[in-house]
Amino acid sequence: MTNTLNSYKQKIENFFGNLSDYIYENPIKIIIIIASIVVILGTQLKYITINTSTEGFLHKNSQELIKYNEFVAQFGKDDRVIIIIQSDNVLSKEFLKKLQKLHKELQDNTPYLNDITSLINARNTYGTKDSLIVDDLFKEIPKNKKEFEHKKKLAHSNPFLDNLIINKDSTLTSIIIEPFAYSTLNQNQNRQANANSDSDESGFDDGLIDDRDNANTNEQKDDRVLLTDEENTKMVNKIMQIVSQYNAEDFKILVAGSSVVTSDIKAGMKHDMMLFTRLTILVIAITLAFLFFRISGVILPLIAVGLTIVVTISLMGLTNTPLSMVTQIMPSFLLAVIVGGAIHILAIFFKEFDITKDKKASLRYAMSHSALAIIMTTLTTAAGLWSFSFSSVAPIADLGKFASAGVILGLLFTIIMIPAVLALIRLKPKDLKAYNDDKAHTLADKILLNIADFSVKYYKQIIVVSFVMIAIAVAIASNLRFSHNPVLWLDEKSQVRISTTLIDKKMGGSSTLEMIIDTKKENGLYEPKILKAIDEFSKKALLINNQHYRVTKVMSIVDILKESNKALHANDEQYYKIPDDKKLIAQELFLFSNSGSDDMETFVDSGFSKARITLKLPNMDAVYYNDLLGEVNKVINLTFDGLLVDNGANAQIYTTGISKLLSTIMSNAIYSSANSYVLAFVLITIMMIFIVGNVKLGLISMIPNVLPILVMSVIMVIFNLPLDMFTMLIGAIAIGLAVDDTVHFLHNFSKYNHKYKDVQKAIEMTLMTTGRAMFVTTIVLSCGFFIFMLASMSNLFNFGLLTGVAIIVALLADFLLLPAIMVALDKKSKK
Repeated sequence: MTNTLNSYKQKIENFFGNLSDYIYENPIKIIIIIASIVVILGTQLKYITINTSTEGFLHKNSQELIKYNEFVAQFGKDDRVIIIIQSDNVLSKEFLKKLQKLHKELQDNTPYLNDITSLINARNTYGTKDSLIVDDLFKEIPKNKKEFEHKKKLAHSNPFLDNLIINKDSTLTSIIIEPFAYSTLNQNQNRQANANSDSDESGFDDGLIDDRDNANTNEQKDDRVLLTDEENTKMVNKIMQIVSQYNAEDFKILVAGSSVVTSDIKAGMKHDMMLFTRLTILVIAITLAFLFFRISGVILPLIAVGLTIVVTISLMGLTNTPLSMVTQIMPSFLLAVIVGGAIHILAIFFKEFDITKDKKASLRYAMSHSALAIIMTTLTTAAGLWSFSFSSVAPIADLGKFASAGVILGLLFTIIMIPAVLALIRLKPKDLKAYNDDKAHTLADKILLNIADFSVKYYKQIIVVSFVMIAIAVAIASNLRFSHNPVLWLDEKSQVRISTTLIDKKMGGSSTLEMIIDTKKENGLYEPKILKAIDEFSKKALLINNQHYRVTKVMSIVDILKESNKALHANDEQYYKIPDDKKLIAQELFLFSNSGSDDMETFVDSGFSKARITLKLPNMDAVYYNDLLGEVNKVINLTFDGLLVDNGANAQIYTTGISKLLSTIMSNAIYSSANSYVLAFVLITIMMIFIVGNVKLGLISMIPNVLPILVMSVIMVIFNLPLDMFTMLIGAIAIGLAVDDTVHFLHNFSKYNHKYKDVQKAIEMTLMTTGRAMFVTTIVLSCGFFIFMLASMSNLFNFGLLTGVAIIVALLADFLLLPAIMVALDKKSKK
């Protein structure tokens, strides 16, 4: 098998030598073809979008996303903007006047606003002798002390407002802004759609429609797209602009909510992408300049990388795939990765050209010598990335598809475009003495020779220490912790993070978990036993409380019903309960719906068959959502067991909302990452066997490539860094990149070992030739990832730090452990 593989390798090397000659003789034709393809695809760049929403993490055919889309179509979005205002007394006359003015300005000037709720228009339900009245709590500011005291009493006696609109000591109040569920062309059309929404069966489907991202969840095609990132950002920016004019010492304003977190992350993402790309280009240019001391040695790799990024991002625009929090790393990632192949080609070409002065022959030598190794390293990197393409998390799958495609495209630009340009430009060989394989001329050569001598002399110790390190690292790595909390990605001084922490501490949180009870029966919610079960569920759910999560408030149709029942019984507190009479329930809900308030639409559908229950939560790590859902489901089973079955065979209860999506995303990410690691390792191992031409050697050569991942895991445990959506990517990426150096080492080692029949000599020559390029590419790659440490968000900082360290460890393993293994195998074979 070994001889067969080596025969194939020789044929492939001859093919690339012939390809080099063809490119050299037809450079203009090739450059025109490449330029035409790039220009045509480049027209798709204008269609690229950015999506940082939670929904964007799931594929369109995800069952949880389909359920969520159904929920949104019926009840609107559950990610709101929450404005918290602090003062000594939020129920003072001066404060309320300022709040009233702020409320009105927000209502009139905020784009994509569907609803706004504050103390000014908070629901106040009461009864008169012959009617039910629902009006705004502070529609008018009280003019005397008696009226003020009455209003204060109403504000604090209404359980619905407690820790939602106002806290117990009257030092905090909130303004809750609900955005439109669906994308619109402009604000006027949005408002008009809202005004006409009563004619819609659901009562909530507003806004113009688009067919780009929405799942088909209904019997009739629903082409509407959820409010876009761009529209969400416009809304949040306008809110920020308005509230900044009101912020004062006695009127301190903080803004939070998932919409604000999304907007903040998107702003940081745009800034970081530009910064990373520029700095990576700068690092690469400086490194190439010091390596080659030629302008062409700097410009050609950057051209290849630039074309790769343009075409890759264009493919995303062509396929309507948005940039996301995950795929934002792709431009700088491709910059760092693609330049490695160019370095290997140019390093050998320039060295040979300086000796022979023959450009065509030098190019043929470089291509036949290195093209196969570059292809294999490209394929191993692409395989590591491609393993993500099967992920259930959409942005990770996108990264797998397009980053792997980008790596392949970069390969084509490297081995086709660079030789074509070299054929056209004028090059002057450097005046060097004849190169002597047996003598080291530079300090770098001496260092590399010392490394070779050390790895050969102490090969046993190196192998023993390495395997001890692997064993210890495996034990430590078992303590890795999973985590996904986008709020904690933001800087500790970030206003959004500070606001979220305050709301969690003093107002019960800004997150929600949604629950749907579908009786599948018109007017099914008029049943007293179902409404009482909802009430009982609400009380039991409030008992869910531990160090990781807690339910702070439960809101549903029963709040409205109990308010109405109390109001219609002379405002008597003892009637703040659910009536036992089905007809009375129907009558009271009918009176409320005719009172002018649209609050009921928030919690039930127009046919009174489906109810929404909202559980308010503090911000929490997504890794605990499954535990929370488990406890919620236990309460559901205890409360509703058998109840809905009696009401109708098809009746059902299920949870949904952004929190449920986060739970699904985290579960999918953990499962998909495990599969990606296994798939990447298997694919890369197969490629290693092919490149070295030996099954046993191919398997053994994977050992050094395990070290970077294990060292990275140890660092994460020691410094308590979480295994989140980004750090989960490092393993497969690190394997793909780490194997690159192994491939180049073994490819050249096999050549020199065959030539000299001496393992030590082969190791020395391998490090003195390809070892230089390995060192330079490691500098480029590690610096390219260390640049992520300048990110405004901690998740990217961790990703850059750990990936950069993994790449450096991979080089050390290939400089020390891999030669030691070669020596050990040689001695064993001689015995």
